[in-house]
This record gives sequence, structure tokens and C-alpha cells, in this order.
Amino acid sequence: MKRIFSFLFCSSIMTLSAQELKYEDVVKVDSTITKQELYNRARSWVERTFNKKTSSIDVGDKVAGEISASGIIDYRNKKSYYGSGCVEGPIRLSLNIYLKDGKYKYSFHSFDHKGSGGYGCRKTDYGLITIAEKAPKPSWGDPNGKAWKDIKDFIDENVQLNVNDLKEAMNKPYETSNDW
Repeated sequence: MKRIFSFLFCSSIMTLSAQELKYEDVVKVDSTITKQELYNRARSWVERTFNKKTSSIDVGDKVAGEISASGIIDYRNKKSYYGSGCVEGPIRLSLNIYLKDGKYKYSFHSFDHKGSGGYGCRKTDYGLITIAEKAPKPSWGDPNGKAWKDIKDFIDENVQLNVNDLKEAMNKPYETSNDW
């Protein structure tokens, strides 16, 4: 019985530490704003924000009130530490926005890190970024706590800027180009 309890306890801790890093929230706006209007605002923001060759809008369903996009943010370390150039590189991410009358939900998730390697070192991938405090074993070399924290800080800073921009855009009426 003790073994079963110990196994269940350990597996629940491992599951908890392996949860992916996510930023999500339900945001209430003026209750008179329709799902269609919120969809137009969100779609306009996504088109403006995810407008690079490395970005795409994967789902745009006005009836269901859902927008899904994916993109890449280019991680460059802000702190210098041993091996810092090895972990610099793209971080792929996904975004989902769900819309209803008077509210919307956003979710930034699936942050997948690929190191591009630096001068004199091999690329070091951390893969799916999780909420774990301790750095996982990367694709090459030993785990580096400084790199892990710097990557997560970079993601947090980037997402917070996007969330603030999204909230601002969702409070402005959608402007159509009727003047033609």
C-alpha cells in the first residue's frame, strides 16, 4: 500500500512539474459588445501582430468565435553567462482567442524553444517550456538554470506586452474601410 501511495504521489509531482507554461485569462468588456464585434477587433489585432513570414492564422471562425494563430519570437539573451550563445534562437508559440458577447478569453501557450547555437558551441534546445523552476536536460550539454530563467523571463516580457496591446485593441471599436 505504501508503494502505491508513493508511486501516485511521485507521479503527481512529476505531472505538476511538467505542465507547460501558459498565459490565459478571461477578460470582460462592455456587455453590449457582440461576439461578432469582438471577433473583428481580435482578428484585426492578430493580423497586425502575427504579420511575419514565420506567423500564421490557423483558425478564424467568426460563427464559433475562435481565432488561433502561431508564430515565432526570436530569443536573444539579455544576460551574459557561460554558453549563453548556444541557447539563443527561435521560440515557437501558439495563441487562441475565444469570443462571446461581452467577453473573450486568450491563451498564449506551447512555447517551444530551439537554440540556434553560437560561436564555438552547439545549439542547445530546451523544447517545450514548462512551469518547472529547475531547468530540464537540454538537447545538448547540462541544464543551465540561468538560461532557463532568462528564456522564461523573455517569454513573460513578450507575452505581457502582447496582452496589454490586445486588451487595448479589444476596447477600441473595429473600423471598417467604408470610405471608398
